[in-house]
Amino acid sequence: MRIRIAAAKRGTQGDEGVKSLAELVTDASALLYHAVVSGQNIGAELRDPIIRLREAVTAGQPVSAEAESKFLNAYARLAVLVAPVTAATLRATSRHYQSDAWLARVFRVQTMSAAQFASFLFGFLAICLLVTIGIGEGIRTFIAAVISSQEEVLKVREEMRAGKLALQGLDEQLKALDTEQPQPNQARGIVKAGLTKQREELDSRLSRLREQQLGLEEKIAKGYDTLGRITPFVDWAELRNVIVPIANMIGGFFLPLMYGALGTCAYILRTIYAQMVRRSYDARRGGEFIVRIFLGMLSGITLQWLLVRDGSTVPGGITPAVLAFLGGYSVELLFTAIDRLLSAVTGSMKTAPAEKGSPAPVNPENPAAGSG
Repeated sequence: MRIRIAAAKRGTQGDEGVKSLAELVTDASALLYHAVVSGQNIGAELRDPIIRLREAVTAGQPVSAEAESKFLNAYARLAVLVAPVTAATLRATSRHYQSDAWLARVFRVQTMSAAQFASFLFGFLAICLLVTIGIGEGIRTFIAAVISSQEEVLKVREEMRAGKLALQGLDEQLKALDTEQPQPNQARGIVKAGLTKQREELDSRLSRLREQQLGLEEKIAKGYDTLGRITPFVDWAELRNVIVPIANMIGGFFLPLMYGALGTCAYILRTIYAQMVRRSYDARRGGEFIVRIFLGMLSGITLQWLLVRDGSTVPGGITPAVLAFLGGYSVELLFTAIDRLLSAVTGSMKTAPAEKGSPAPVNPENPAAGSG
């Protein structure tokens, strides 16, 4: 049976699943020229069927089933030869086609390839994450400074309370000394001079503590003012009593999520770069990259729960932030940690019955063996 196929327009990247013969010829020709330019030796048994069918389709000539079969066979062998490069990846990494990306239409950059758009998008996301992490780290630093100052104020107040009690005791001793021994004598003068000197030293120390307290309170007020300027949408005056839980939530939940997402962006950008060099980037993998970001965020925070203990470092000596970044860059770390945890749990569950000293089962064929 002979059929006539008119030359069709190039389909969009979303139409890769259903293509006409003319579109397949266009894709095969692109792969053929890519292989030739790359220096690969393409035999006549692969080259000729593609060229002949391209000429027939371009001229609008009828195509026989035998020619189509030879073309499909040659195309399949050529695709295996140049893999992982495909016609779709050539279009995704080439600027010769008009870009369908919304960013290209907004900025009138009509020659932006899909790979360039993806790299720009994830690079911009990485910059946003860096800015967010910087703000989060800044907020946590200021909160830590405020918490430290508040703890110092409590210590100063405790010292002042103890100093006031000691000062009150010295005043009572001096008053008692004047009451019990109204007549002046040498011993009384020596004791009174010593108590007076202690009182002066204690009074001077209390004055220094008051100045220190005022300085710390001013530092705390400035810290809250700075936090208010960084996050004007938060009323820190109402959150002073819960500032410690807020700091723990930022450091233990929010920042690991951001570091995990940043690590995933680094992995994606590296992958896109390598695929752009090899001309193997496929725009249809965009959904996989989005899923990878969510997995990276999940990995970043879950590794904190599994590996980070009360200290600020993990067994390898790295900080929790670096651990979250590595978890986002390589989500396999999460699955490895979960597998180890499951192995430890199942191992303890298997050894638990053995530790109870359960009696050995009795052999029904030889009961004496089980009881002996």
